[in-house]
Amino acid sequence: MARGTRTLLVLSVASAVAAGAALLAAAAMALSASGRATPAALAAVGLGIAIFVIWGASSMLVRRVARPVERVLAAARDLRSAAPGELPVLGDSGLGLDQAALAFERTAAALGEERARLAGKVAELTTANAALAEARASLARSEKLATVGRLAAGVAHEVGNPLGAVSGYAELARARLPADADPQVRDALDRIAAAADRIDRIVRDLLDFARPVPLELRPVTVASAVDAALRLATVQSRFKGVEVSVDIPGDLPPVLAEERHLSQVLLNLLLNAGDAVEGQGRVRVVARRLADQVELVVSDSGPGIAPDDLPRIFDPFFTTKEPGEGSGLGLAICHSIVQSLGGTIDVASPPGGGAAFVLRLRAAC
Repeated sequence: MARGTRTLLVLSVASAVAAGAALLAAAAMALSASGRATPAALAAVGLGIAIFVIWGASSMLVRRVARPVERVLAAARDLRSAAPGELPVLGDSGLGLDQAALAFERTAAALGEERARLAGKVAELTTANAALAEARASLARSEKLATVGRLAAGVAHEVGNPLGAVSGYAELARARLPADADPQVRDALDRIAAAADRIDRIVRDLLDFARPVPLELRPVTVASAVDAALRLATVQSRFKGVEVSVDIPGDLPPVLAEERHLSQVLLNLLLNAGDAVEGQGRVRVVARRLADQVELVVSDSGPGIAPDDLPRIFDPFFTTKEPGEGSGLGLAICHSIVQSLGGTIDVASPPGGGAAFVLRLRAAC
């Protein structure tokens, strides 16, 4: 019983006793004044006042205790009848107060269990909604990539033939230039050849993106794929002042992949990291095992990626580089390759700066 309720009951009974004592004192004084204060008279007056006090105290107890207890018990019976076998809130014996206390205890326990069950359902729904949102985003991305792939294939086909003619005529013109030719003419032809080569690389990327080659998966050592990518990346000028560290455990299991394509993905990530740090910073490659997967992280100490750009970072033709420095196809092709390997690739960029690309591939054993 709560302290406030207990205090109220004590005060109610005390007031009834005090009123009875006052009445008894007044009656005794009246009898003494009239000279009729005999023992029998005093006993009769005391008995009457005791009956009055008992009646008053009983009325207060009925009003303040019995009736609320009856309401509680009636509500408990309604709960039990509404959910038989699920909410046994009443005992089989005991006084009303005992039954009410038991009803409260069992109801509180049942409500606690229901709250825990509801929290579990909410957690399940939250997880399911997150998975559904991720699946919806993945489906939308796949549809977008498929549409862009069909467009890219058509564009690459239409551009490829005239581009070959431009490159061929430029090479032919350079070959036929006399030794004393105008330097401006030679420079113009060099520029034409360089621009044609750039367009050719973009067309090849478009074809790779639009028509991914079926890969033959086999166990590939992560260290060898990383080493092959590093050998190609670190010889470039963008890596001259970059500190590169590699942390790959010796007992790391091989992954199911195709080594050339896995090295292509890693090379692209390393080159992007080198561009991000602008030749002065740190690039780190870390690998570890996660259950039946191998996680490979390529991170840099650059300025990071803007939050608004993160959802689009794997979209084709999206790039954060300056115009002319990137086609926006590198990460889209990486995403396509990793998906064909049965893995996933994600990106994270904390507020403090830096970016980390996370690959998860299936372990071969």
